[in-house]
Amino acid sequence: MTDDKREIEIIPPGEEPEDFNSSSSRIWISTGGGEVKMVRLGPFGGLMVGLGVLLFLGLGLFFLSGLFLILLPVTAVLGLGAYFSGLLGGSFRRLK
Repeated sequence: MTDDKREIEIIPPGEEPEDFNSSSSRIWISTGGGEVKMVRLGPFGGLMVGLGVLLFLGLGLFFLSGLFLILLPVTAVLGLGAYFSGLLGGSFRRLK
């Protein structure tokens, strides 16, 4: 196992390193970024955001309840299997 330690090179702004290759560079610099604007919501905007959150939560609960409805028959089959296994198998009774 080789110990590949390199010295840290500080490159001043506006200069490129000697062995600069853009395809092998691990540093990505974004240029031309936009602005982030913070705006205050009025009553209508707040109402719309609230309705959007309620819609999102309602759809989530709807789909989760659908998942539970799919799991209901699986649980019933497992319960019936446990019941019939208790009726048929006398050797599986609890030890006293």
